[in-house]
Amino acid sequence: MSRMDEIRRVWQQELRIPFPLTAQETWDFWLLESPQYEVKTAAVTDYGKRHQIRTFIETGTYRGYMVAAQKAAFSRIYSIELDPALYLAAKTHFAADEHVSILHGDSSKVLPELLASITEPCLFWLDGHYIPLSTESAKGNLDTPILEELAAILSHPVRNHVILIDDARCFIGSNPLLKDYPTIAELKQYVADLRPDLHFEVKDDIIRIYTPIPQNAQKTVTFRLPFDDKSFLVHGSSFDQSVLYYIEMAGGLYEEYVLNVLKRVVQPDYTCLDIGANLGTISLALSHLAPRGKVYAFEPSAVNLAFMKQTLHDNGASNVEPVPLGVFDRNGIIEFCEVDRGGGWSFIASEATSAATNTISCTRLDDWVAARSLSRIDLIKLDVEGSEIQVLQGGMETFKTFDPDLVIEFNPDNLRGYFGKDPNELFLCLFALYSHLYLIKRDGGLMKITSYTQLLDAIKPFHGDLFCTNKTILL
Repeated sequence: MSRMDEIRRVWQQELRIPFPLTAQETWDFWLLESPQYEVKTAAVTDYGKRHQIRTFIETGTYRGYMVAAQKAAFSRIYSIELDPALYLAAKTHFAADEHVSILHGDSSKVLPELLASITEPCLFWLDGHYIPLSTESAKGNLDTPILEELAAILSHPVRNHVILIDDARCFIGSNPLLKDYPTIAELKQYVADLRPDLHFEVKDDIIRIYTPIPQNAQKTVTFRLPFDDKSFLVHGSSFDQSVLYYIEMAGGLYEEYVLNVLKRVVQPDYTCLDIGANLGTISLALSHLAPRGKVYAFEPSAVNLAFMKQTLHDNGASNVEPVPLGVFDRNGIIEFCEVDRGGGWSFIASEATSAATNTISCTRLDDWVAARSLSRIDLIKLDVEGSEIQVLQGGMETFKTFDPDLVIEFNPDNLRGYFGKDPNELFLCLFALYSHLYLIKRDGGLMKITSYTQLLDAIKPFHGDLFCTNKTILL
């Protein structure tokens, strides 16, 4: 084994360097252990979504690559750059983005000033490190201000910030190129001394520091349909900020605009597939609308599935069958990201992300339908956080054979961020399957969609739900 192979082996297994490095070895090690930048942008997006954070704060703007990648994912962005030329370039580049602020100065001084105005959880991307041998890297009083940055964040009154530190491979202690970088072990101890409640891990060259979210506490809310004076009890985690949170905020309603469309089209004997059933709210509505029919509720998350089964049992929804599978373009075991603060945002992890927390069993829709020998499928609801294209690709025979109506979430950010897919690919797939595509408006009305450009304009600034059919319906 070569000397460099031994250095990398020990680093990858133990996050330490086995012996002192030369300047050339240090540089070579950094280059060899550097992942693709897309892995890092995806990790930031994933953690923002997982923890439902609206504000992104970066130290080390550089050329603005991370800000550009996160513009659509956060409602407020601050980025701090020390180098005057890089600061001016970024400030000019993002001048038209009102929610982006480029700040100039040493992050060890600017960050505490910025934090004085912060009142909600933020995602911090700490990348203000001096890199020697680089012609575009400014150096403050220290090679890295990481300890000063962490001290400001960890002492802040808001206790549930998420901190991601770039370039974990640089934290190897003093070396011929950098004199004041702590080791990973020293950094971990520093965080533990200030905030022993925080989780600390290193993955894909990113140090990740955040508050772990327990999942064993349960809460129950009343979910009511916007019609028929019908309500249900829905169970979930007391830490849920997706489905249960929105039901409570809306006085018991949830996606009532979608439910009002389902009320118009679902017949009492329909067979329906709820793919991405989560806690079972839409399945409950379909159960009520199709009392003589059948609902298959696909949910791969063991956490969500347990809550959904309890919900279905307690509400007497005997015509709903829970299916403990994800639906994808292949069968087998696939990596999955369980979102701590909201099961409604959990998603299949792809090569474009580094957010997998566990694995799930998946099936192609065509294979599952064939195995069950279904004689009819009248409606499919599809909400799978960015993997809609893969579901359709694995279910083409099902769609051609049964011609079901389809209610589907269209979220360009999830398609791009989680799977690196062009949203137009999903639009073209739907356009090929269906003669009528409608955007479900928030007032319950339907807008006929005839082009991709029209759809993007109609769903700004985020996403929308589509109703797709080959039937002629009255608007």
